Amino acid sequence: MTNFDTFSDREWVEHLIKNDPDAIVLFFYKKLKSILAHNLRKVFPYQVDVKEYITEFFLHLQANDWKRLKTFQSEYSLTTWISVVSYRFFKNYKISVIDSRGVVTITDKWDLQTDAWVEQSDVWLKKDIMKAIAQIKSERDRKIADLLLLEDKAVDEVARQFEVTVDYLYTIKNRIIKVLRIFLKEYEQ
Repeated sequence: MTNFDTFSDREWVEHLIKNDPDAIVLFFYKKLKSILAHNLRKVFPYQVDVKEYITEFFLHLQANDWKRLKTFQSEYSLTTWISVVSYRFFKNYKISVIDSRGVVTITDKWDLQTDAWVEQSDVWLKKDIMKAIAQIKSERDRKIADLLLLEDKAVDEVARQFEVTVDYLYTIKNRIIKVLRIFLKEYEQ
């Protein structure tokens, strides 16, 4: 078993990039939990599920084979770097995903597209959408996409099923839609 207590910043980065599950859990959900929770309290004026948002931050860093984490320079401490990056991430996340829901909701945008697809009754298009959903890496996100977008289940019902808040489910749905929009642009061409 690896002794994480003696890890240098560079060793932490190396183990995270290798997707070491023990290092990931210890680093994000134990070692840095208080720093990340502090940044969440600074950004969100209401109570949020800390674990859900730490997961979102982790997925952000893990994206594109840890591209963002690979920019870490050892002239700073990893803790300081994570604090700055996470604060910016949570701030941008709140603005782009959560605050924007008040103007035109994600559901509104998606439902307009879904209605158009249903009216077309194009079996091939539905198969292509199913293929796009199959490309989503997270098994949980694929199941959520199926329930919300193909089976047209209610958001609160799906949130209860996956034991997440409705707000967080909208966040997941937004992430799913971003992936599907890439596919849809290719489909429309």
